[in-house]
Amino acid sequence: MIEPQLVNNTPHTIETSAQDALLRLAESYEARIRIEQYCSGTQNMEHDIALAADAANAHGLILIRLYSWKPWCISLGMNQKETDIDIVKCRNEGIDVVRRPTGGRAVFHARELTYSFAMQLQGGISHHDVYAGFHAILLNAVRSLGAQGAGFEQSQPNFAELYSNNHDTLSCFASSARYELTSGGKKLVGSAQRKYGTVLLQHGSLLLDSGFERLAEFNAGLNDDQRESFAETVRTKAVTLSQITGRKIGFQECAAAIMNELQRVVAIRT
Repeated sequence: MIEPQLVNNTPHTIETSAQDALLRLAESYEARIRIEQYCSGTQNMEHDIALAADAANAHGLILIRLYSWKPWCISLGMNQKETDIDIVKCRNEGIDVVRRPTGGRAVFHARELTYSFAMQLQGGISHHDVYAGFHAILLNAVRSLGAQGAGFEQSQPNFAELYSNNHDTLSCFASSARYELTSGGKKLVGSAQRKYGTVLLQHGSLLLDSGFERLAEFNAGLNDDQRESFAETVRTKAVTLSQITGRKIGFQECAAAIMNELQRVVAIRT
């Protein structure tokens, strides 16, 4: 995972920096967007990798996908051990298991909106700018849906140390990186990046409703007490858009809000 960097991490500076990064993206790029609901885990990862390949020949264009998963799926980070997950139990319960091309930790993809995009880095735009700027798009979108308390994570943990010390960190949603979206100290959006030369691939999950916490059921090698500890960690450190707003928000409504925000700030190419 490529981690965003910022020297001054006060809330005002972080939000201002993210919105400034968004403006720089809007000045340098157009976007092409497609919605692909209900793809399998294998299809979704193949499509994301293909997106990165297409971006190599798409100068000045951000190629964006908004998608969901059918069946539900566990995705592992690029360097995560497959033995972290009970593969046999997943197979028996109809849960897909795939490996993402990016880093980070496991995600149980259930009731969520997943986004991905690929682009060439150009004109002095860095992957840090992109990370901040796209999360600004997501923040503006979820606020338009009523999540006024959502904001950017301010701190940046030492992930290497965090991952080595605690089995509870199996889940992507057990900890937050700077610029990821949170509300009330709980994680709403988790994202990761990978660079292929000058091409950047980024994707992430926006939790819409319950289901993500089921990752604990498929955590291999834990006793019952450890599994419950893990489940409690995920429940207490993550939050859904429906919980924040107090109403059910589905994929289509959330996708429309993101589309509206993209159209507001970036020229859309068909």
